[in-house]
Parts: sequence; structure tokens; C-alpha cells
Amino acid sequence: MLKKLFILMAAIGFVLSAASVNAEQTVILSNGEYPPFFSQSLQNNGIGSHIIREAFALEGISVEYEYMPWKRALTMTRDGYYDGAVGFRTSPKREETFFVSDPVLHIETVVFHRMGDQFDWKKLEDLASLKIGATNGYLIIDILKPLVKQHGGKLDIALTDIINMKKLLAGRIDIFPCEKKVGLHLLRTHFTPEQMQQISFHPKPLLDNKLHVLFSRNKASGSQLRESFNRGLKKLREKESYAQHLEECYTHEAIP
Repeated sequence: MLKKLFILMAAIGFVLSAASVNAEQTVILSNGEYPPFFSQSLQNNGIGSHIIREAFALEGISVEYEYMPWKRALTMTRDGYYDGAVGFRTSPKREETFFVSDPVLHIETVVFHRMGDQFDWKKLEDLASLKIGATNGYLIIDILKPLVKQHGGKLDIALTDIINMKKLLAGRIDIFPCEKKVGLHLLRTHFTPEQMQQISFHPKPLLDNKLHVLFSRNKASGSQLRESFNRGLKKLREKESYAQHLEECYTHEAIP
């Protein structure tokens, strides 16, 4: 009888162990509005959100997103309220504070300006005497702040990219550095064709950068989650359909 009981308990233990191994883990990531890459209202929450979800899925991990302003997402993730924060550039300071993933997306920040202005620039100092719109929580603020202070310009910080684009249109700021696809998406979806014709961008990239997932160092699982995500991202990119799928997602969002 005891022998049978022992065998039964061993069998149950094996089943529970197998179930535990196969149980899907869930991570909670902070997210924000940065369409067409990240947005609560877009299909699959935007191409960046979709890539992150698919990469984790290849490691048996499901993803839940919670949306908030970008600065709050960074702060709350740093403090351990979330497993990670999606869609951030890296910097030496952020690498000290977070476990930084492999790059998720390549982005290009350009300078938007009013069509009638005779605007040109070659180096950052050429921008530093102007009134520059910037969005709260973006890395560009840290880059431009010392230059603006030195050359007599001004940083006008707003909560969202939409507010900054409206300020540019109204002449309340001189220029607005913004990711090119993000800026064009905003113009298409929030402004009239007549207003769109009043805004242009300089072809010279201000920043040529990449977006990452930042995993909290205040979560015991932070380093392990980064490793799992990087493995899943590598598997995803090795799929033959990946490049085609990425192109289809961009086309769906009508990104030039």
C-alpha cells in the first residue's frame, strides 16, 4: 500500500513539475504613445509592440502592456513597478539603471520646421539659438539642454508630440526634433491636408538611433527576462517571413 502511495505521489509530482515548466509566464511592460511604432489604438499596438510580443512568445512568455506618459513609464519601471519599459533609446546613464535589450527598431530623428522658413543646419550648435520644441521624457532633451543654455536658445517642453506639432504650426516654436515616421504619422492623422502642407522636415538626421526594451534592475527577474527576450528576438529575425511581415506592418500604417 505504501509502495503504491509513493508511486502515486511521484507521478503527481512529475505532472505538476511538467505543468510548471510548460506554464506560460507573463511579463507586464510599460508602454506609451509613439505611433506608428507604439500605440494603444493601432493594430497589434503598433509594429514595435508587436515585435516585442512575438519575440517573447517564442520563449513561452506572454506580454501585457500598461500605457502611460513616457517619463512615468521610465520612472516606474526603474523603481520596479513594471518588468520593463518598451521603446527607449539607450544611454550610459540608462545602462547603469536598466538591463538594456538588443535593438528592437531602427529610428531616425529629423528636425521639423515650417515650410516658409529658410531653415538649414549642419551642426547641433546651429540649432541651439532657436526655440526648440521637445517632448517630456525624451533623450533629446538631455542632448540639447546644455547647448541651448550656452547659445541662448530655449527648450519648450510639452507632454506629447502632438502638442509640439501644434506649437510648430502656430509659430510658438521654431523647430521640433521628432522621429521622421512618427512626425509624418502625426501630420496625417491629426492635421488637415492644408496644415500638412505648412510643415516640412530637414533631410539631415539629427539622431540615427535604435529603440530597446529597458528591464528593471529592481526586479529579480530583470536580467533573465532580457536574456529570454534577446533569444526570442534572434529567433524571430531568423524567420524567413520576418522581413516581409515587417514591410507589411509598415505598409498597413501607411509609413513613407
